[in-house]
Amino acid sequence: MDSPGSCFILAARLQVGERQDLDLYIIMYCMPETLLHTKLHIPPLRPDLVSRPRLIERLNQGLQPGQKLTLVSAPAGYGKTTAMTQWARSSRSPIGWLSLDRSDNIFERFFRYLIIAWEEVQPEVMHSPLDTLLGTMAPDNEAVLAAFINVANEVSDHTALVLNDYHLIEEPSIHQALTFLIDHLPPMLHFVLVSRGEPPLPLARYRARGELQELGVDDLRFRPQEAHDLLNKLLGLALPPEEIDSLQVQLEGWIAGLQMAAMALRRGLAKADRLTVDGRHRFVADYLREEVLAHLTDEMRQFLLKTGQLERLCGPLCDAVTDKENGQEMLEAVEREGLFLAPLDDRRQWFRYHPLFSDFLGEELHRRYPDEVAGLHRRAGRWFLAQGLIEPAFQHAVAGNDVEVIVQIAEGRFDLMLHIGQLKLLRRWLDALPEEWQLQYPVIGLTQANWLGLTGNLAACLAQVDKVEQALQHMERADLRWQLARVNTVRCQIACFQNNLAEARPLAARALQDLPEIDHHYRANIHHTMGDAYRHVGRWQEARAHYHEVLALVQDPAFRLRSTHVYGALADVELRQGKLRDAASYWDKSLSIIEERDFWGELPMPLTGWVYVRMAEIHYEWNDLQKAADFVKRGLELADLGGVVQTLIVGYLIAGRLQLSRGDAETAANYLERARPLIENAQFFHWLGRFERLQTDLWLAQEKLRTAVNWSDQRLSDGTLENRPQNELTYMAVARTLFVKGDRAALQQALTLLEQLEQSAGLEGRTAIQIESLALQALTYQKRGEDAKAMTILEQALRMAEPEGYIRLFADLGLPMVRLLQKAHTREVMPTYVALLLAAFGDDWLAVERRPLPEPLTNREAEILKLIAAGLTNREIATQLFISAETVKKHAGNIYGKLNVTSRTEAAAIARELELLD
Repeated sequence: MDSPGSCFILAARLQVGERQDLDLYIIMYCMPETLLHTKLHIPPLRPDLVSRPRLIERLNQGLQPGQKLTLVSAPAGYGKTTAMTQWARSSRSPIGWLSLDRSDNIFERFFRYLIIAWEEVQPEVMHSPLDTLLGTMAPDNEAVLAAFINVANEVSDHTALVLNDYHLIEEPSIHQALTFLIDHLPPMLHFVLVSRGEPPLPLARYRARGELQELGVDDLRFRPQEAHDLLNKLLGLALPPEEIDSLQVQLEGWIAGLQMAAMALRRGLAKADRLTVDGRHRFVADYLREEVLAHLTDEMRQFLLKTGQLERLCGPLCDAVTDKENGQEMLEAVEREGLFLAPLDDRRQWFRYHPLFSDFLGEELHRRYPDEVAGLHRRAGRWFLAQGLIEPAFQHAVAGNDVEVIVQIAEGRFDLMLHIGQLKLLRRWLDALPEEWQLQYPVIGLTQANWLGLTGNLAACLAQVDKVEQALQHMERADLRWQLARVNTVRCQIACFQNNLAEARPLAARALQDLPEIDHHYRANIHHTMGDAYRHVGRWQEARAHYHEVLALVQDPAFRLRSTHVYGALADVELRQGKLRDAASYWDKSLSIIEERDFWGELPMPLTGWVYVRMAEIHYEWNDLQKAADFVKRGLELADLGGVVQTLIVGYLIAGRLQLSRGDAETAANYLERARPLIENAQFFHWLGRFERLQTDLWLAQEKLRTAVNWSDQRLSDGTLENRPQNELTYMAVARTLFVKGDRAALQQALTLLEQLEQSAGLEGRTAIQIESLALQALTYQKRGEDAKAMTILEQALRMAEPEGYIRLFADLGLPMVRLLQKAHTREVMPTYVALLLAAFGDDWLAVERRPLPEPLTNREAEILKLIAAGLTNREIATQLFISAETVKKHAGNIYGKLNVTSRTEAAAIARELELLD
């Protein structure tokens, strides 16, 4: 996952192991702020409301400790939302509000809306790991729930999150998630569910534990005094108590029924003593038909019928649907008449009909004018599309069988939805279309193919591409070559994933020749996947050229998202060639997009965490250790949330390297052990090499030379290393171990390996490998006493490294490099750069000088010291030198005294510092 490229290849690799206008950020479409806030803000209070202190007191009790859930459940017309609005607007506690609709039946979407509703009343949530997690594409469900509980534990005020119209949620994973949250909810956070029925939650368990506050029909129905307040005080009907009691008894306190009866009485359409109700459903339909619609002007009646199927209404939308220009005036008139229309925002721009009234208008429209239904949906769909409101546009286009709008949406959005991970929503949309459209309209059929590829079903993907191609062969279309070029594009993507460049190249060439310049999405798909394919085989120039072709197409927000991936891929190309500054520039560009709130929820967790750890890698090399630590900490936080294996591996290795550079071998070893099981269960060969390099450097720092030598010998003898791809870092680890071992044969073997690495790296343009190979060669020649050659090779490495600012590459080679750089500084070889490198070792290292021992070692002591440094035990030394273990122990004691140390490890370290092992 070296900076994830095209989403097709990324998702396929994952199969084999590898977000001010908030609505834009949540559902990825340009929705107006006012429309979004109808979901997130507590509805405005109407002036003609009956005060209900009894209910408000009950709801306040639900915020007491021990009460986790309040359920307000009753059929339509019992004033649930109105009562909740009164309570929420009067509460002294923070109340987060979310009005749900059927489109919220997607786990990520549901929780993104929920966290924004929470942030509306507690902004600090925005800076939590939960916000970070939901700010990425397709977050892990379990991680979301764990993060939610962790944030909830920090809440200091009694806070309620209201989920209005919860009966519209049918997705099992959301019910299961809510159950988990309620089970683990801390005492300061409470959920309030408003629903037409009991939700599929373990309510019996909550009742038994005393954690559930319930308000049902009996609680919500109007009491006689409340009915009196509505009919006489608010509506001014001046009815005698017995008539109010009669209505109250007949309607059983049903608020919507009382309102409809009041409307009839106010209009003089009925007398209270003659108004009878003989069945709830029949009463509603018959009353609305005979006592409301029948007495309206024809203009008003037509307006209601034509707009009744709209979930939310505004003046311009009504203009489009009714084909008139008085939509806002009509909405205001409907509201004045009390015709079950409620404002959704304080500016009264958006409205909605009462669900009962809306259902009735829809049924009445189908009964009276069945032939007009589809046309009204088409008008609504086209208005929404013109406003950039893609989701309602799609829904109305499907209801109106508007193929033209569906195809427009498919052309403009389906590919984007694939790239930003809206796979579940896209699947629902595809399933909502007639299956035959997949072959009649290629853009739909190829979207189906790409969806199959993204979800790992390559066989079905190829079969779908074949079907689309075969169907095209029997069509007479002016754009036939264009559509066939798109077919070749998908085939090219598949070939690239399969690392089949021989097949991908001609497919890409044919597709690019026939794709019009305006087809940005498909042209970008080709260049992106080809860039990835070339990058993974080390063909840097071809990869870079294709990536820049993608960036040339980045003209709109959709492509700005794609550019994040491309900048990451280019950074990887430059980094593999040792170009730290260019790589950092590309990572910075990618990071600047990632950190924009505009793209919250649209970028994949693997990418966001990945950018941070790779930035850490560069800043580590520049010896900016604090900045590197900050970046790796952020990257690991994201990786922990998302469980991204490769980012975890890289983060652990960089964190380990940071600790080792600070002399904390124990913490470095802990990070290495955290990476070990991950690296052993995945085939990330480049990072396996990094792992083995850090492992050997750690062994050497711990004076475990014998362990390092045994590992090195095994790697050289078992033959597996030669056949393993991206093995140069492992060879580098072997070479350094041989250098530290230090005998003549080991030094010659190290030089042979390093010269081979340097030559191949030079041919492949892998500058960092080339520089490090030269640096180790210089050290090896110095150890062999060939100072002139050592200095020549060191200067070559320095001249290659200085333009990119390499520091840790030299500093991590330790004391031997200090000595060689001190010689270079004495000879004024690149003095400014060499001084910078020496400063990276710190004052303790710069103070290192050759100093004589107070008492020289004897030849036998020197011999034993070398064996101690090699890791041999006293008994093993005795065997090798044909002396007793007791004699070895006496010599060791003398050595410790002369070196002023108390342990074998200290003795070995001082011996190397004083170059006593050469």
